[in-house]
Amino acid sequence: MLKRVSNHLQKLSIPALSDITGAINGLVQGPGGAISGQQSKVAAELLKKSPIEKLDSPMEKLKRDPLGFSQVQYPLDLTSNELGHYILFYTLSNKFSSGGRGGSNDLNVAAKVGLPVNFGSDHDKSPSSIKDLRKGTTKSGKPIPAAKLDNSVLSAFPTHTQVTSAIALYMPPGVKVSYKNDYEAEATELSGDLAKAIGGVKSAENTQQGIDAVLKGVTAGLGQYGKNVIGEAISMVGAGDPVKLTSKAFGVAVNPQQEQFYVSPQFRSFSYTFDFWPRNQQELEAANNIIFLFKYHSHPDLELSKSGGRMFFVPSEFEIHYLHMGKENEYMNKISKCVCTSVDVDYGPEGEFKTFRADARGAAPVHYKMAVSFTELELMTKDKIYKGY
Repeated sequence: MLKRVSNHLQKLSIPALSDITGAINGLVQGPGGAISGQQSKVAAELLKKSPIEKLDSPMEKLKRDPLGFSQVQYPLDLTSNELGHYILFYTLSNKFSSGGRGGSNDLNVAAKVGLPVNFGSDHDKSPSSIKDLRKGTTKSGKPIPAAKLDNSVLSAFPTHTQVTSAIALYMPPGVKVSYKNDYEAEATELSGDLAKAIGGVKSAENTQQGIDAVLKGVTAGLGQYGKNVIGEAISMVGAGDPVKLTSKAFGVAVNPQQEQFYVSPQFRSFSYTFDFWPRNQQELEAANNIIFLFKYHSHPDLELSKSGGRMFFVPSEFEIHYLHMGKENEYMNKISKCVCTSVDVDYGPEGEFKTFRADARGAAPVHYKMAVSFTELELMTKDKIYKGY
């Protein structure tokens, strides 16, 4: 009985797959409208990576993904149980710019991409505010805690606090983090000799030995320091350095007594690369909206009212959160507030530019690739590492 049912389902699936293949071949368009062998490969890649789906109504989308109205996301089923892992980006607007708290630019952008923006009265259709996106981007309903700058001298005077967009993307391969610290090598020279002298004093058995140790260390240090000064002075008048010349003649060299001195930790940076293979019109719009949001929020505003465009309002800041099943993934490192330093978009990442069939807006690429880079706004310390960073 089960075998007969299986055979019947296979017979039903063959025409459906044929129809889908034909639809894709009809969508992919090349020069002159002809379908080349390369275009057939693109169609096959679409079938393999992302099967064509019918366009869902907003309610059907909401049933499949209850977070769909709180963020711009790719793919559409990103936060479903099947995928689980994803990255959530919050953009925080500059409260002093026209796009900041109470400003219209960033709110207009949020409304343009379908985020939950509140509008004014019937007479005033301009956006007035945006709903708290932190509460709507987790399945638990609990807002994701805001990243706080603990190691910044301006942490008490935040300029970016209002979340004006939320972008959710699948977890790409190669997610990593580096922790680096800067040290400088410096020759101690006279200071090193004095340090040795102090060490000799500590090990001296009596006062006379201590005095002798100090005199020996200081004399040796001053003697070497004096030689270096004389050598540099003679070298400056073009006669060469006699100290170095003499050292080379006897096959010896002065020990500069170098030490490594700590400077500071380095700012962490994060880079991600995402591939977009839109499966339907909704995913195509989502991919374009996501690319647009990263480009928009990584750029500044012009200050026009007082400086006449001679000054910038600095760009938006970003928060980056690693999530699993709608909750923060505590196995991954936390990330503090960041700035977006670069956005790279490739519209022909396979080495050949291919598009879907043209519509009123033009012809959309079949495949997009976007690379984004961020730099953290505060230095890491033991306290931040202890807190999960």
